[in-house]
Parts: sequence; structure tokens; C-alpha cells
Amino acid sequence: MDERGGLTPDDQQLIEFPDAKLEEKWRTLEDWLTTRFGRDTSIESILFVIGVQSRGIGFSPKLEKEDKQEMIMEGSCLALETIGHFQRIGMDEREHWIWERRVAVSGLTVDEQEKLLRIGILRYFEQFVETLQAP
Repeated sequence: MDERGGLTPDDQQLIEFPDAKLEEKWRTLEDWLTTRFGRDTSIESILFVIGVQSRGIGFSPKLEKEDKQEMIMEGSCLALETIGHFQRIGMDEREHWIWERRVAVSGLTVDEQEKLLRIGILRYFEQFVETLQAP
């Protein structure tokens, strides 16, 4: 771990992954999602899709704002789980995952945080997109 509040050597390696290669992989994922869902994507919408899939409920246009926010949070935890930052430790009474933070990273720039999140998202989608090989 380094002086930036828990950054592991693996995190440092991910942060150093070349931006151009990451953008190329990200475009591959965005193209796949756009083809599959018929609309452009954002990080928030991608995290929402991950959260919805995790809960196995399917999309409902009548979801309340709070439910949508929960889906995005669930998607964030699932994406960050792929890089070891979160771990599922059980389920609550609503049958939603309970998460434990495994790595607390402070001192990262917003760009570094987004980069780690994007890599986590790419790793999550590797199981669905054959041409995607995340760092």
C-alpha cells in the first residue's frame, strides 16, 4: 500500500494502464451496449444496467428515483468488486447484497477514481462481450 490511503500495487498498475488502450476497450464496450440497448451510454447508465442485472428484476420505467440510485450504487459495488475494492458479505431482508469495502483509497484524483471504475466495469462485462479483454 502506498501513502495515498490504501492504494495497492495492483491499483497502481491499473492506474498506470495506458489511457489510449483503456479508451479503445471502453469504446468497444460502449458500441456493444449501444447495439444491445439501442441508445448511447454513460457511466451512470452502465452502472444502472449492472445493478438491474444483479438484482434479476429487469428494467421497469416506473422505478422510483431512490430505486434507480440503489441500482447505480449496486452496479458500482459490483464493478469495484472485480478489482478487489468491495466484497459481498451477505444479503439483507430485502434480498439485496450487503457490501464491505476491502480497499479504502483516498488521495486519488477524480480521473484516477474514474479510471479504476471504468476498469472495474470493463472487467464486469468481460463475461458478456467476447472481444473485450479488460486490463
